Amino acid sequence: MKAIQVIDSAHLVSLPAGRSIMVGAPPEALKILVLWEIPFPSVVVLPPDPLYAYGINQASFEFLLYNHMFRLGGLQERRPFTVVCQPHQRARVEDLIRHMLRGPSDQEMAAFRTPAHHRRQLLVETTVVSGEVSKLRLDQMAQVVTFSEGGLDLPDGTHLSILPTGELEVRADGEAITVPYAAARREQLPLYFADVDTPVHGPKFGLQIIGSASGFSGAEWGSCFIVWINGQALIIDGTPYLGDHLRRLGIEDDHILGYLITHNHEDHANAIGQLVGRRPVTVLTSPPVMAGLVARLSALLDCPEKEVVRLFKWVPLQPGMNGFGDPLHWFGAEIRTWYSVHTLPTLGVDVSMDGKHIRMPGDTLWGRQLEPLLEQKVISPQRYHFIQHTYDGADVIVADAGGGPIHPDPQEVSELVSHSGGCQLMVTHVPEFARPILPTAEPGTVVELIPRAIRSPEEAMALFGSPVLRGVAERWLLGLLYGGEVIDPPEQPIPHYEGAFVVLSGSMTLLDGESDAYLLQRGDVFHPSLIPAVADLKLLSTATWTRLLHIPEDLFQAFVRDTGIAKSMERLYRTRNWWRAVTAEELGLDTLVALSQLSRERAYHSGAQIVSQREPGQTFYMVIEGRITVSREANGRARSLGEHGPGYYFGEIALLDEAFRTDTVRAVDEVRVLELPARAFHRHLMDIPLARHRICRVAAERRNELNQDNSPSSNP
Repeated sequence: MKAIQVIDSAHLVSLPAGRSIMVGAPPEALKILVLWEIPFPSVVVLPPDPLYAYGINQASFEFLLYNHMFRLGGLQERRPFTVVCQPHQRARVEDLIRHMLRGPSDQEMAAFRTPAHHRRQLLVETTVVSGEVSKLRLDQMAQVVTFSEGGLDLPDGTHLSILPTGELEVRADGEAITVPYAAARREQLPLYFADVDTPVHGPKFGLQIIGSASGFSGAEWGSCFIVWINGQALIIDGTPYLGDHLRRLGIEDDHILGYLITHNHEDHANAIGQLVGRRPVTVLTSPPVMAGLVARLSALLDCPEKEVVRLFKWVPLQPGMNGFGDPLHWFGAEIRTWYSVHTLPTLGVDVSMDGKHIRMPGDTLWGRQLEPLLEQKVISPQRYHFIQHTYDGADVIVADAGGGPIHPDPQEVSELVSHSGGCQLMVTHVPEFARPILPTAEPGTVVELIPRAIRSPEEAMALFGSPVLRGVAERWLLGLLYGGEVIDPPEQPIPHYEGAFVVLSGSMTLLDGESDAYLLQRGDVFHPSLIPAVADLKLLSTATWTRLLHIPEDLFQAFVRDTGIAKSMERLYRTRNWWRAVTAEELGLDTLVALSQLSRERAYHSGAQIVSQREPGQTFYMVIEGRITVSREANGRARSLGEHGPGYYFGEIALLDEAFRTDTVRAVDEVRVLELPARAFHRHLMDIPLARHRICRVAAERRNELNQDNSPSSNP
């Protein structure tokens, strides 16, 4: 007997008669066994909880199980793979195995609102494609056994014991060996990471390959890609230790738009470290794939499914069955998906921008493999025709060519390449024999379909320093910067056209016909929906050096949907001109934004009292709609000080003097006022010299009137 450290947290114990047991099952252990030509185990001992530790899945035995079943004859010979765990882990491990071999159940898919007709079709297809795997009991393919009082006897006579030290003793044929049992912190992997000299600067639209191999290939990373959208990364699927790849490539967490998961095989969906890592992320996938993903994460994390779904933001994709599903507009790109034909619910993906398409048909039956399913009426003629033509019309295609019963035949894909008509085709999961005839998707490859525009530091600073966009995620700011077009507006007024604008330098006036409506400053963001009352809208540059960032309509709409910024921008435009009544001038954009955020609108019915004389004053008021009446009681008599309409403000004396209200104010009719708390009044109005001057001058005039009313000579 001897023990070999395969990888951190995994030790292979060789037994007599060519048998072996692996203690620990972190990701890519199988790859190391393949690379080093070490015998494969038929028994895996999982570490004690947690099954997810040190940022990785410590129960990553899926491809060890597949290797045993399909490559070593375990399925054909009815020799089940054995998984050893603690008693309290058993139900979770059995659930993991069920999802590895069968995928989500009808009930699980229904819980994530998968349409019934999709559930029926997916269950029929995955059952037929899985063949024997769908017919046998799970325990005929993988059996789960548990320790009892720290010990376990395997059917071949091998005895396992958990020692008081926490180590595991393996005893067979009179020999014993001790190996670590608990998971260990990961160190450097003996696998290649992409090395780069400078951080990656993604194109406006393009593709980058991180990995393209199957779970069986040694020393190559599983399927993982970056689709660059306006210079930001959308991660398609995930490979183990993805965080290491992204750090080597210089891709920041803040610049990742989301993670699109095509299906739950471990050589595609192994991005668990990113999904439950340092900050909440966005996951894009279909309801059935989400059902499987949540169930597997629940088992690994020992966390209820209802809690798992709160760990990240889910953006549901709506795939089609006989064609592309409903599009998702995402950071300026369009994402369309469909269901491939595979052993688990699986997505094909098309991402497009400005007429350029990146298409990933995914792991799927294709070509001649689909003909028996058509003959058996498992799939309709419409579905057959659509899947056969999912390679058509794209600029870049990343296609599976893994061969075997559930992957496209490499020779057929090779024939497709010769008739691709200018499309750049790269293939994944390529077996060794087919590499000479197929253009393999090599890790590190970058395909630039739309180059990224060069932006000056001043342009970037105007966007990143905009008070309007304060708090917006950096990935969105970069997306706007590289997704928009910098333009120089003409000297003459121009009608507004589609899209939004950000003022990068200079200033703009928004005209309502021939009248000035709004002044836009550096950092301002404008879209017609923000001022729906202006019918005849025109834009006029008020500085010769004005430069604008024109943001396409679809990108801007995706931006406001994702960030929820529309309400704050609408409030800014609704309130910004009201402050001219106080200063008779335009305030700075940072002050306008602060005032719009800190003030509130309030309505009063006719006759309602807004403030009362002699009460403490903590609020500054401005009338924005309707009319109010001001009255004062002095020396035993009350008198009216007049009626006032929109633009009239009051309450400043009590705030400036830290005194009581000098007057009573009532609503004459239906009135709306803008209320500004005392702290915001002092910080954002009285710190502005012009505002301070005008407010103090008005306050002085009102104090003078007050003193006259209170003087003895004014008594009757």
